[in-house]
Amino acid sequence: MAFSLSIVHVLVIAESKISLPLDVPQNLFAVVVRSSLGLLILLTVPIFRRLSYELFLRTHQALAMATIYSLWRHLPSKEAFPLAYVYISAGLFSVLLLVQIVLIVHRNGIFRYRLSRAIITDCYGAVHIRIQHQKGLEIDSGQYINLWIPWMPFVSFWSFLQTHPFMVISWTPGKQDTIELFVQPRRGFTRKLLYHAANGHLRSPVVMFSGPHGTSIAMDEYESVLMVASGFGIAAHLSSLKKLIYGYNARLGRTRRIRLVWQLRNQADGIGAVSFLNNALDEDKLDDGRILLITIHLESHDIVIPFGERAIVYPGPAPLSRIFLEEVSGENIKQPEKQIVGQDANKAETWESEKLREPRLIESGKAKDTTRDGKMLVMVSGNDDIRDQMRALVQGHIQAGVSLVELDYQPK
Repeated sequence: MAFSLSIVHVLVIAESKISLPLDVPQNLFAVVVRSSLGLLILLTVPIFRRLSYELFLRTHQALAMATIYSLWRHLPSKEAFPLAYVYISAGLFSVLLLVQIVLIVHRNGIFRYRLSRAIITDCYGAVHIRIQHQKGLEIDSGQYINLWIPWMPFVSFWSFLQTHPFMVISWTPGKQDTIELFVQPRRGFTRKLLYHAANGHLRSPVVMFSGPHGTSIAMDEYESVLMVASGFGIAAHLSSLKKLIYGYNARLGRTRRIRLVWQLRNQADGIGAVSFLNNALDEDKLDDGRILLITIHLESHDIVIPFGERAIVYPGPAPLSRIFLEEVSGENIKQPEKQIVGQDANKAETWESEKLREPRLIESGKAKDTTRDGKMLVMVSGNDDIRDQMRALVQGHIQAGVSLVELDYQPK
């Protein structure tokens, strides 16, 4: 909007053919304002963010500050009304900044607890970060934090100026005192972090964070959940897996079927997450478990091989259409059978009528296949092609109670 208004302003001045000598400070700062806004719009092109996100972020912030200062210098200093807009905007920004600082201080427990420290390790080519947080923090599944490492000059001299959003893969029903992150090493800071972690150079650095950020997904109302991931998109599903299985074991939700479909380019890309998936499978043991099914599809293989515990690797891309239709049918949903158990009339309440003293249905815990009679949730953290396929599939089954959620983290 601000850029559009500045364009209109430029067109009006050009049409009026008024000269703007740059030796006048107000005119000079008007040019700076428009140039800064133009560069801000140019930086929204994705290619600039991919080259170096840290450089993009700092440049964006510097241009924003230059725009505000130049706008203040451009406006007439003797007229209070135009400057009121700048002062109001600056006041709102200051209040929001102060609120954010207070939240960060409170959630990190800076004055009442020791500062958090991180244990950073190499996890088969990925970075595993365990944050020891004494205060404890409630984090829902599918959320992320912005991590800040104030001082790590041997990794990056500019680390004190950088914050990085990482998905939280841990989940507990209460506050977490150990926050786990699973990070894909890319360029810049995360690649250097992996190098130093692999060589044992990291000694529990002090860390701070903001968050948790991201939407909280109400999953307990769905009878079946289909999770689709590609590459490091698995990190966005791990906390949801733990929450769903905990809800089933504690009888807190309706979910009775979880299907995780994970597509990989090669087997090495998935080795780092095997232990996390095995932990989820270990927790899936109530009533003989097996509400969780994991299928991994490997583009670089042409044979079926085992992968961890209770997981099978299939060759080629995932047949998403066939898998989706299987889950929509509900044929694999675990449903407790009903057994007829007679009621002892001597133990019945005196006020209970004879009609209510009929044999009652009691759940036995045994499982059988049944058709789906509840809602189904599809959660996606995958590449563009996978997301397009799932959108098209879900669109035709919205009336059947199927919902689609694209998670905050989407791998490239």
